[in-house]
Amino acid sequence: MTINNQWAYNQNDREFKSAQFLIRGLVEVASRGGNFLLNVGPRPDGTIQPEFQERLRAIGDWLSVNGDSIYGTTYGPVQGVSSIRTTAKDNKVFIHIFDWRGATLEVNRIKPKIVSARLLSTGQSLKFTQTEEKLKLELPSQMPDPNVTTIALMTA
Repeated sequence: MTINNQWAYNQNDREFKSAQFLIRGLVEVASRGGNFLLNVGPRPDGTIQPEFQERLRAIGDWLSVNGDSIYGTTYGPVQGVSSIRTTAKDNKVFIHIFDWRGATLEVNRIKPKIVSARLLSTGQSLKFTQTEEKLKLELPSQMPDPNVTTIALMTA
């Protein structure tokens, strides 16, 4: 993916993708088991333009908190739900929330038994119930991270 519309430096291309769009692109690719390649075209003098630096720092800041949900993971157990993406690693499933839809989140097709749930951004434990068909998580009233909020589920 490119940060603007060019694969090389172009001083006239001022259509920069937002940090949120790029972070969600990273999560989308990781949730499908892929690797995200983000192009950075340096200026003729070798420097990286400030707009690129801002976005790269925002991605780095997000990864400093949520990196466990991306690094070393594979595709998640739930696919095809527009409001969330999932990744998995060892005894963890990560739910990445794109659209905050209220005080609860219900997710179908989480088969392993969940023993704990917490927000990666704050470490806050979340109350949950799980049945054969569905996992129901109680969420804070507002989305803690406007880019992508991540929940870590520990499995048995």
